[in-house]
Amino acid sequence: MTSLDADLTYGRPIGRPRVIPKELTGDVREEILAAAAALFERDGYTSTSTRAIGVAVGLRQASLFHYFARKEDLLTELLDQTLRPTLEFARRVSLESMEADVALWLLTREDVTNLCRGPHNLGALQLLPEVRGPQFAWFWRRRQQLFRVYLSQISRGIATGLLPQADPDTAGDLVFGLVESVITARSQLRRRATTPTVIADGALRLSGARQARIRAMPALVARSENAQTA
Repeated sequence: MTSLDADLTYGRPIGRPRVIPKELTGDVREEILAAAAALFERDGYTSTSTRAIGVAVGLRQASLFHYFARKEDLLTELLDQTLRPTLEFARRVSLESMEADVALWLLTREDVTNLCRGPHNLGALQLLPEVRGPQFAWFWRRRQQLFRVYLSQISRGIATGLLPQADPDTAGDLVFGLVESVITARSQLRRRATTPTVIADGALRLSGARQARIRAMPALVARSENAQTA
């Protein structure tokens, strides 16, 4: 197992044996997470009780604990969902085998797509004051791991001349900040189908990519994706 593989499992809660109440249908665990996300977003983490989460999905508090032993486990899983899919994507598609600017564009598009996915703004949960507590230190380590993936693509782009005007640290901070701007953006922006592509283009501009390469990106991405599946 690689260090990335190990990190991808870090912090993922393991629930107690599933006991699915007869009155509920579908994926009960996902229903609980959706209810928790809505309540954490609306009322905050500390002010949301496990009883309130249970009521929102039609579960008694004791039944809720069959799925998540603690309220902290709910926030752990929700926070992990903001990072894990993008880190898994970076590993699965082998970004290092692509041209650096194509890899950066795809990474950015995937990350923004993940942050904008679903009805709840899970990315905004990192702004909760409780997430700065020691029990969530794993989240900031994972987030830093994702930042290093961005920095790696930018550094490769500089080395290969695809991003000749970039300073890696500055570009890394700017690109990561641009991606995470969707966390505080208007909900209408987060729902637009074009938002991931627009931000991916912006990431290349911030990294010093030539305009001709940005215009050619759809063809370059298609070529790279075809090579991955060949």
